[in-house]
Amino acid sequence: MKKSKILMPVMAFVMAIGLAFANKANVESGEWVERNGMPYQLQNETCTAPTTQNCQVIFTDDPNTVHQVFVDSDLKEPKSGGSNTPYILNE
Repeated sequence: MKKSKILMPVMAFVMAIGLAFANKANVESGEWVERNGMPYQLQNETCTAPTTQNCQVIFTDDPNTVHQVFVDSDLKEPKSGGSNTPYILNE
């Protein structure tokens, strides 16, 4: 009985520390565009339509430029799932 009075709080403390590192707060989208000549990773997932059209986005701070979305940081493989109208992103 005396061991369990000490062991239970210690176990709860260990579990709390373990769960603190188990979250997925920084999940990456895996989608890339070229901005200012450099690869830029999108924060939100776009282009989830079941189409074969290439995915394109427009940023609200640069509304005159349409950016092609890629699935790799090398900007080699375009992402499909787009529509006739580019997605508008506020990043």
